[in-house]
Amino acid sequence: MVDFVSSLGNYLGTVEGLQFYQFPSLEQLAMVSEAQLREAGFGYRAKYVVGTVNALQSKPGGGAEWLASLRILDLQEVIDALSTLPGVGPKVAACIALFSLDQHHAIPVDTHVWQIATRYLLPELAGVRLTPKLCSRVAEAFVSKYGKYAGWAQTLLFIAELPSQKALLPSHFWSTKENKSTKTKNGEMCNGN
Repeated sequence: MVDFVSSLGNYLGTVEGLQFYQFPSLEQLAMVSEAQLREAGFGYRAKYVVGTVNALQSKPGGGAEWLASLRILDLQEVIDALSTLPGVGPKVAACIALFSLDQHHAIPVDTHVWQIATRYLLPELAGVRLTPKLCSRVAEAFVSKYGKYAGWAQTLLFIAELPSQKALLPSHFWSTKENKSTKTKNGEMCNGN
């Protein structure tokens, strides 16, 4: 999906055999149909991409100007504004805020981030079901612990949990507890917590 979208932008050059493209403009994205997006693997997301492109193009001054104007708002205002776009909920809005709108303390909360939060920041909530109210509590816990760059700290913790990344780390980076992992009766790994 990323390769498809990036290939719609202007060609920038090739480095070590890899082609690089500028992220496509709204005008370039508007030329792609929902059917083409589905064919490229977007599935149910295709209608949201088309809807969001249309919604952004209808914004006063254009979508790029509207998105840039969000940079000066408070995080909750940014999330509320982005959540008006088709298919954009609080998690996706927080991702956009963190990665594109200078909201370095935005915390995109999903079940994986919830697991990290209950393991390291809010152990008293382990086993509790994630709710929208608890999403706010998770975000507050990350900001309390990591400050104005909490979103990036959360991102590093999230990436570090990916099996492909764990395999790259030397063994001395693992804590004693994690080295003593055992399997539970259903085959899942358990680190003794």
